[in-house]
Amino acid sequence: MNSPEIAANPPWSDWALDNLQLGLIVLDGQSRVVFANKWFLRHAEMAFDQMAQKKLDEVFPQLVRSHFMLFLTQALASGFPALLSQTLHPAPFPLYLPSAQRSQDKVLRQSIRIIPMGFQATRMADQRYTMIQISDVTNSVMRERLLKAQADKLHDMANLDTLTGLGNRRLLDDKLAQELRAADRLGTSVAAVMFDIDYFKQFNDLYGHLKGDDVLRSVGAVLREICRRPRDVAARFGGEELVVILPETDQAGAMQLAHEVLRRVRDLQIAHAGSDCAQVLTLSAGVAVSAPHQVLTAESLLNLADIALYRAKDAGRNQVCGTAPVFSEHVDQPQGA
Repeated sequence: MNSPEIAANPPWSDWALDNLQLGLIVLDGQSRVVFANKWFLRHAEMAFDQMAQKKLDEVFPQLVRSHFMLFLTQALASGFPALLSQTLHPAPFPLYLPSAQRSQDKVLRQSIRIIPMGFQATRMADQRYTMIQISDVTNSVMRERLLKAQADKLHDMANLDTLTGLGNRRLLDDKLAQELRAADRLGTSVAAVMFDIDYFKQFNDLYGHLKGDDVLRSVGAVLREICRRPRDVAARFGGEELVVILPETDQAGAMQLAHEVLRRVRDLQIAHAGSDCAQVLTLSAGVAVSAPHQVLTAESLLNLADIALYRAKDAGRNQVCGTAPVFSEHVDQPQGA
């Protein structure tokens, strides 16, 4: 028994095409639009009469010289399908999300397949038609964006000192090693400045550890405000010691910044009755610089800054010292200290 022949246009074909949850456009041999399903028309906010028998770039001028038109031309020339991913080509067509779904984005993200008609079908149809499938991948893009934001947040948290809001030791080590490699390659300087809160143990004993935490936050805020260049790094080294890394900065520039930090902290006028050098909270600082073409490891540069810091503390605190006596500069104590 022979199978019944399938009708050329079965009664369910229009229903199936109109209820596809993707966009469908068909172009004739002259690349004119001969069909667009309801999904596409709804998201394009157009009627079919506005595009019928017109070329795509006439209907959508934004497609002129676009990657989509390049891919379409290549697919027509080769006869092979082409795929435009949402990553590199997120929204070639101006297709809009329903108002209820709009948040940050208005245009839906698209994954597009361009499928030229095969040789046998073209021979039967007397011309080559081309089908363009457009899938809405907005939710996938939003999900990827959310996952990336979460991953970035976790990465930031892994490199953040939660008390001060500065970088932690892990970030400091990574960034310093990176900057030293760049400086060696480019022949530039990298400065490290190590700060220590003067008589911090006495402060905690007098005012309590919660007030001590507030002091660390305040000093951290000063460092963030002063170290504002994109590659500057301010981090908590440990306890009450804080470090800033200053790429492309010489000794004089680092000393100037250190003095400014010390002045700004004194200007906070945080009372410190246990300080032997002032009645307000102060810092000591040590500066070290990796000069152009000088090979220094991250550990050795930090050690030099630490040595300079201890020279500042031994000299009476509330001052900045460099790694050599010529770079030692005393900060005058405020009047009445």
